[in-house]
Amino acid sequence: MPTLKAVYEPGPVFVNNNFRLELSENFFSSSKYEGMIESLILSKLFFNIFFEKIILLSSIRENSGKEETVSKNKIIIIYKKAYYLFFCIFCLFLFINTSDANNIKNSAVVFMYHKFDVAKYPSTNIKKEQFQSHIEEFTKSKYNILPLNYIVDTIINDGELPKNTIGVSVDDADESFINIAWPIFKENKIPVTLFVNTSTIVENNKNYLSWDQIRQLKKEGVTIGAHSHTHSHMPTLSIEEIKEEIEKSNKIFLRELGEIPLLFAYPYGEADERIFNIIKDYKYKVAFGQHSGVINETSNLYYLPRFSLNEKYGNIDRVKFAANTKGLGVYDFIPSNPSVSENPPFIGFSLLDQSLAKSINCFIFDNNGQVEKEIFKFNERIEIRLKRKLNKGRSRLNCTAIDKNNNWRWFGYQFYL
Repeated sequence: MPTLKAVYEPGPVFVNNNFRLELSENFFSSSKYEGMIESLILSKLFFNIFFEKIILLSSIRENSGKEETVSKNKIIIIYKKAYYLFFCIFCLFLFINTSDANNIKNSAVVFMYHKFDVAKYPSTNIKKEQFQSHIEEFTKSKYNILPLNYIVDTIINDGELPKNTIGVSVDDADESFINIAWPIFKENKIPVTLFVNTSTIVENNKNYLSWDQIRQLKKEGVTIGAHSHTHSHMPTLSIEEIKEEIEKSNKIFLRELGEIPLLFAYPYGEADERIFNIIKDYKYKVAFGQHSGVINETSNLYYLPRFSLNEKYGNIDRVKFAANTKGLGVYDFIPSNPSVSENPPFIGFSLLDQSLAKSINCFIFDNNGQVEKEIFKFNERIEIRLKRKLNKGRSRLNCTAIDKNNNWRWFGYQFYL
């Protein structure tokens, strides 16, 4: 088992007038607390000036036209009580609002499908009866189903999404989409993004859509996204090969659709930092993986999560639970590169809302099952140490917590070896 690295250390200790003050550097340097402290100081100064003026005016008013002098002390006592009551109420209001500000503003759950009612491929297929149950759930009035473009634009531009925002995506352009899924999506006015890997869209390939069909779907409102050319394991490719994948795909999209998609989805959800940078260079707005989790303003825009739905993980209870989860505000996540070089990886992140550290739990799975781990909590910082190496291939981290309103919050990440 690896030793605990000092990835996160407490702040310095200061000694002043024989008082030992332990100050967390993160606490006082973070903008959320700096702003709160500055607000309190300025507000107290304002209240002092305000109440001194009131006391002076009240004293003048009480003595006006009278022979005897009213004690100023009596007036001070009355207004002092009112001052402290008013200031305490203000402080409570400030702390409540600061606490809310430390939480994320937006949450969006995006679901991902591949094939529809194609029993031969259970790992990527969803049964028709399962799919129908999903549609029944999604069309309830409590949800707001929005196009992926709208969701990501709102987050990028610091807008505000409605409660229970849901997005729907489909990978690979399987022919079952147009025969089974799209008529149902269309009837229920559910916007869909279809991610297309261009090498499979050729004449006489009956398992996938044709360009005529894709053009028709686009006319009917389906958003078309990019999914590479050959659907390769992109982290295994060289930089030149990755660029070739994207450029071939872009040329075909430009020829067949007259435009290049702005949204990208990684084949198998696999990526690394090289690929992130290349996707940015090619001006894609965002890119999606295949790891579970809820999109929010702290999410990596080039590694956005989606809940994958198939025969095994497509039961209605899981769908309901996922659809109602909220985002978990996470920052300073390590390792920043999904393609890990150190095995087992040292995993750590900070929570925007420190109170969620009490209830947070994390699970790591690879192709050999759940990986035993230890979780260490340092205020808002969470550190995870694995008790064995991850197996080659894809591994997934899922962290959930319950907030003060009993909402489940979910953060996920996928590693690749």
